Amino acid sequence: MKKAWLGVYLGAALASSTAAAQSSVTLYGIVDVGVQYTNHNLASGGKSGSTFSVISGGAQTSRWGLRIREDLGNGYAAVAVLENGFDAAKGTANNSGRLFGRSSYVGIASPYGQLTLGRHVTGVYDFGVWFDPVGPAIYSAVVYDLAFVGRADNSARYLGNFNVLGGKLMVEQLYSFGYDSVTGSGPVAGAFRVGKQESFFTTYNHGIATLGLLFDQQNGNTVATQGIKTQRYGVGASIDLNPVTLYAAYRLYALKQPAQNLYSSLYWIAAKYQVTPFLNISSDLFYQEDRNTGQGNPLMLSVLASYLLSKRTDVYMQVGTILNKAHTNLGFAGFNTVTTGAVQTGAMVGIRTRF
Repeated sequence: MKKAWLGVYLGAALASSTAAAQSSVTLYGIVDVGVQYTNHNLASGGKSGSTFSVISGGAQTSRWGLRIREDLGNGYAAVAVLENGFDAAKGTANNSGRLFGRSSYVGIASPYGQLTLGRHVTGVYDFGVWFDPVGPAIYSAVVYDLAFVGRADNSARYLGNFNVLGGKLMVEQLYSFGYDSVTGSGPVAGAFRVGKQESFFTTYNHGIATLGLLFDQQNGNTVATQGIKTQRYGVGASIDLNPVTLYAAYRLYALKQPAQNLYSSLYWIAAKYQVTPFLNISSDLFYQEDRNTGQGNPLMLSVLASYLLSKRTDVYMQVGTILNKAHTNLGFAGFNTVTTGAVQTGAMVGIRTRF
């Protein structure tokens, strides 16, 4: 009798072990804090001043998250991600106070791709990840356009990877029924265009070369602005010449509105150099060609160097300068953050650990 019960117990334990092997819940995160110096920041009375500050997320946004995967068999799996972004220098939540503002979605992965529902990063975000080697550090494309850290609420996202003509094709398609339900209206009954977003991003890699294409469109996120469309088009390329990778990219911004359409172009070239297994250096050179947005044509150069102290912890330094013309005011915190015509210089040292 004891042997029978022992057999049942061992069988149940084995079944439990097998089920656990088919499912996983992973806790992960990054804590990143640095000390930054910038000059020519706006001060009271229209004057400018220099600032020293301790900031979170100099190289990567501080975050913690849960990644869930359950094997359903035959190449199918249930997947989910909950990811919180926070300011490690203040202990506060990012993304307008959302608990899981960086990502919050659930869906199915299959041999034909992955389909998820919830809050996702957009194609513009991933375009920057692929073709801006300094990003997502602060002195990157996000200085010109916050869409490079863009996310969409109420969205469905498909991600597929395929072998095509000897290369690898990635396709990412996102549709949102209301991309910002916190600061905007979100889905509104009888007004389906409010906050609608469509985003398409694809890359094709063959050998050492990768080419990427982007289209993203947002409708205004209130009833009054739903007819206004903000569009972004992008093309990027990279060549991996190990240990050096070279990048070039272009983003067209178009604001379609009844009174007047506004346009600007952002160009950049960049490089990443893996000096040793422990040290890598990345650099960006950006130029904006403004047609009629009023933002002007500022030029920005940035360099980011990172040195690994261990597999999970590194120290980094980034420096940058922005050359504004007489009527422009771009700073490392975005437009309208420095005195007009100023040349802003920034420098930062920080430490980042992953878990």
